[in-house]
Amino acid sequence: MWIGAGKVVLDFYQNAELREKERRLEELLRDLRKAYNLSFLEVADFDQPDRCVLGFAAVMPETWRESSCKSLIQKILKTIDESSFARVVSDDWDLISPF
Repeated sequence: MWIGAGKVVLDFYQNAELREKERRLEELLRDLRKAYNLSFLEVADFDQPDRCVLGFAAVMPETWRESSCKSLIQKILKTIDESSFARVVSDDWDLISPF
């Protein structure tokens, strides 16, 4: 079993309303959970309408190669970055195999 975990910092392109950030973030997380079966949670910068820090975790089968797991996480980050309202400013993640 592979476990990928990390954090992603998002910029919401001069968004000035906290409710707009929450609405768009909820949509993004719902779509990511549906598409990739991941766990995401906002972990910092709750009161900043133009910035968000997300934590994520993914569990992948033991039968996958390490390169396939890394490729999946990079694909997820690219999906977030290509969304029309938020871009990835920085990401820090790691992939571990506990066995």
